[in-house]
Amino acid sequence: MKRTIALATPIAALALLATPAGAASEVTAPEAPAYSLRGSASGTLPESFGQWAGEKVRFTIDARSDGAKTRGTFDVFHAGMPGKPTVGDFQGKISCLVAGDGIAVATGVITKGYVNVGDKPTTEVRGKKVSFTVHDKGRHDTMFWMWEFLGAPVNDCQGTAPMFEPSKSSFKVKG
Repeated sequence: MKRTIALATPIAALALLATPAGAASEVTAPEAPAYSLRGSASGTLPESFGQWAGEKVRFTIDARSDGAKTRGTFDVFHAGMPGKPTVGDFQGKISCLVAGDGIAVATGVITKGYVNVGDKPTTEVRGKKVSFTVHDKGRHDTMFWMWEFLGAPVNDCQGTAPMFEPSKSSFKVKG
């Protein structure tokens, strides 16, 4: 929002200088960009995920932003290996979204859910930040994520390289 105002001020000044004395002039700020990230993905984590390799994950994201206001939700499910507890099951609200050239970064805050990590007891993760980066490649999307509850520093609209290739995905990025 600050950036839009900062850009509008010089434009308004130039318009006033170019307007003949006594003539009325109306200057409007540039229209804010519209972004969206919608869809889902699921797959099995590869060997590069270490202790979680072979486990199944599922993500659903529905986020949109008009440049001034961001809204949306996310849902994450991470199944454990057969006979082991679910690793994570949480939902939340999207707080920031940016997109361009088929790539979107969405961050949000968990509103409900839990994780089971290592030998620790089930931990509620409400209030923790998360980040999702999605590259919309049609039927071969890639994505990645960061979890504050695992020690990752998550800042608004901060993402990572989308390296995970889900076996099924339907993400659509606009913006």
